[in-house]
Amino acid sequence: MTTTKAAQRGKKYIFAAAGGGGKSTLAMLMTSTSAFKNVELDLFDVEPANPTLRRYHKSMPAEHVLEDDRPEAVVPFLENRVFASDRPAVVDLGANMEGHVLRWLNDRGAAVAEDIRFIVPISKRDGITAAARIALNCGAASVLLVHNEAGGLDAEAAIADPVFVKLASQVGQPARLPQLGTTMADVHRTSTPPHLMLGGKNRFEAQGALTMIRRVEETFFDHPEFRPW
Repeated sequence: MTTTKAAQRGKKYIFAAAGGGGKSTLAMLMTSTSAFKNVELDLFDVEPANPTLRRYHKSMPAEHVLEDDRPEAVVPFLENRVFASDRPAVVDLGANMEGHVLRWLNDRGAAVAEDIRFIVPISKRDGITAAARIALNCGAASVLLVHNEAGGLDAEAAIADPVFVKLASQVGQPARLPQLGTTMADVHRTSTPPHLMLGGKNRFEAQGALTMIRRVEETFFDHPEFRPW
């Protein structure tokens, strides 16, 4: 019999970054890895312009998806949906929407700040500004920077940038998300999370999906506060 476990009570894993940093992909990979490990999570897609998480997890309740792209819609969604329950959750925040959340945290969200884990992937220099904005204005929330190696040389240049090096010295050692191989293209092409590929008929695709899950586990291995399992 399969036993489903609850993730760490109340934690909200908020993926936030500049566009193209890989936050939606990493959010999907975390939810898929959690499902593989039978860990229960709520999922919230707060990216009206491009609801990536919903595309991969088609059974998401409609009320867990923000479709209103007005800035004033973000705070009610956070308070009435994301934080209405103390269940753990993954939240995919739209590109450049972190300002709304940070202002809310410093206004009336401080009571839940300690439950928030911002996860900020960096794949190019453009992402450093957003990462710094989050890290320096998040109050009691915690922040994990992630070196997203999918960015190749752009990602290497970003983590070598003196601004990023200084930021990492303040926030803590970044995690590293390695290149995820050929199967990542299949995941994107079919909008199928890795854990759902494991039971497929293509054994090479299934092995690639398992390898991908193991690499996500490795990414968060040294950062237990930032993983649901």
